[in-house]
Amino acid sequence: MSRKKLHTRWQLLLQIVFTIGVLFWLLHNTNWPSLSQRFAEMRPWWFVAAMASYALNLSVSVIRWRIILLAMERTAPILWLLRLNWVGAYFNQVLPGAVSGDVIRAWYTRQQTGSMPLALAAVFGDRFMGMGALIVIAAVAFALGGARVGLLPQMGWTIGILLYAYALIVLLILSPLLNFLEKISGKLGDKLHDIRLGMSALLRHRLALSATIVLSFTIQCISVLTFWLLAHALGEAPDAVALWVVWPVISLFLALPISFAGWGLREGLMVFYLGYLHMGHDQALALSLLLGFTMVLTSLPGALLWIGLHRHHEAPPDLQH
Repeated sequence: MSRKKLHTRWQLLLQIVFTIGVLFWLLHNTNWPSLSQRFAEMRPWWFVAAMASYALNLSVSVIRWRIILLAMERTAPILWLLRLNWVGAYFNQVLPGAVSGDVIRAWYTRQQTGSMPLALAAVFGDRFMGMGALIVIAAVAFALGGARVGLLPQMGWTIGILLYAYALIVLLILSPLLNFLEKISGKLGDKLHDIRLGMSALLRHRLALSATIVLSFTIQCISVLTFWLLAHALGEAPDAVALWVVWPVISLFLALPISFAGWGLREGLMVFYLGYLHMGHDQALALSLLLGFTMVLTSLPGALLWIGLHRHHEAPPDLQH
């Protein structure tokens, strides 16, 4: 077995252990009758509206992805990208890590971009712009949140570090300090150079950058709407700080590859933060679980769409077995 495969298996094992461990601890401290009652009394039309909101999120984000490709002087049919976005959303929910579906999106657009690194750059740019919007939303909401945000432990430091890290990445992409990548020989150097070139093209293209910024804020507002609808489906009236600070920050942490498709990590953070906003353990856990189920159910068509792709296109290496 190669070192790379061994590393991947150990990473998967650690993600599974982390997910099971956190969920076991949370469920062990849960009032099961109370949790079951919350789901039994769920308002179905609010839940349907939340699924529609998440589907809208997936659809609108395709426009941002296509604009990024155009900024890189590449293009692909919008319906093709829409299909791949749904496929990617599905695999993000069922594969380890939080970006497996993004790699699959890049794999199936490598022909349109001319190379896998440029395809990865476009997909990374799509996610990177979305993360930037989340950080700004959380930062502005934290600054305007008044005394309520003071209830959240170390949230100011957390958002500050996220802002600093994001700005540093942008500077490194645009800075000539990374020109040494061009001098690295072999495939690694070519890939790193192409990824940086693709991201630089987006950040230097004013019209495309402006459009993706506007779309990113729109998409993240739809994400907040989904959160709000699901809370109301469970009969909750979430605090504005929960909507505009806690949920964006949790969404950012879900990009970390430390749990299986975000499960466990999302529930742990939700119970932790919402507890300081006076939402009970069972309430926060029910909301988090419902968020996860909503994303899985809404992205399920992606499985059928991928089956059609698999018949006519080569599958990514990790999915060929």
